[in-house]
Amino acid sequence: MIGAAAAALALALTGCGDGGGTDKEKVTFNMSWLPQGSMSGVIAAIDKGYYAEAGLDVNVVRGFGGIRTANELDQGMFEFGYGDPISVVLNRNNGGKTKMVGTINTRWPAGLCYIKERHDIAKPADLAGLTVGGGQSSPMQALVPAWLERNGVDKTKVKLLQLDPALVVTSLVEGKIDAGECWEGNSLPLFRKRAKEAGVTLGWLPYSAFGLDIYGSGILSTEAMLAERAATVKKFLDATYRGYAYSAANPDEVVGMMVKRFPMLEPEITRQQMLETTALMKDGAGRFDPARVASTLDFLKQAYPLKADLAPGDVFAGAQ
Repeated sequence: MIGAAAAALALALTGCGDGGGTDKEKVTFNMSWLPQGSMSGVIAAIDKGYYAEAGLDVNVVRGFGGIRTANELDQGMFEFGYGDPISVVLNRNNGGKTKMVGTINTRWPAGLCYIKERHDIAKPADLAGLTVGGGQSSPMQALVPAWLERNGVDKTKVKLLQLDPALVVTSLVEGKIDAGECWEGNSLPLFRKRAKEAGVTLGWLPYSAFGLDIYGSGILSTEAMLAERAATVKKFLDATYRGYAYSAANPDEVVGMMVKRFPMLEPEITRQQMLETTALMKDGAGRFDPARVASTLDFLKQAYPLKADLAPGDVFAGAQ
């Protein structure tokens, strides 16, 4: 039997478009996961009619992680998706043709949450001897060892556990792990809420503060879209960034839009995710900084055994 929450989600995601009419060009955007505050710009662009004004009828669907989203995008299952450079690099390493066409998270939004009453984790070296948990679909298993090495920490001194994503925060609060991977614009507000409910204090060690200068998630598309429907890509990006600007200026209104469309969302968690996403966009969202592009590729080549020597333009549209 389908649970009430799952049924509500299925209904909320059915026909989740802008209602622009049959004269609009239909495209589908995959959110890469369940609805959350980081998607506020897309939802605002639908509800405010920005896509419709651009001649687009945008349908939004849930996803099952960045890597699967990139691969399905490459297979032509939809036109746009939310994903990160890792997903693009791994897709292209296997012969795919996806590209990141626009930035949202201009820095990597993940880090490690810990309980201050149990540990004092101020730098990567403080993780030695500890157990760190992360979701099964998280890139933690590849990124964290490379990140530790960049910070002069023996990666064998830190134990990494793959957990069901729903169990990471509970495992941290209950003391089953010493630190848990958490994400701004995603799970960090939930970690804070659960820690407060448990009467403990949450600490946060962002990877980006210690040598991880790479892009996070943004808008993905394909070489075929860029070659055959370049105007559509531009219209989608322009309307999407317009939606994010509206979300940043009107967070309470857009929280209302989100909760109305997806009733299972918690308003306060959604609002905090939106605010964190706005902060992640402040460092030049919508464009590619050559230095950060180079840093991103350098790190991913260190973290993953890639078959091909990918160039910036292979991963980031328009980058050199």
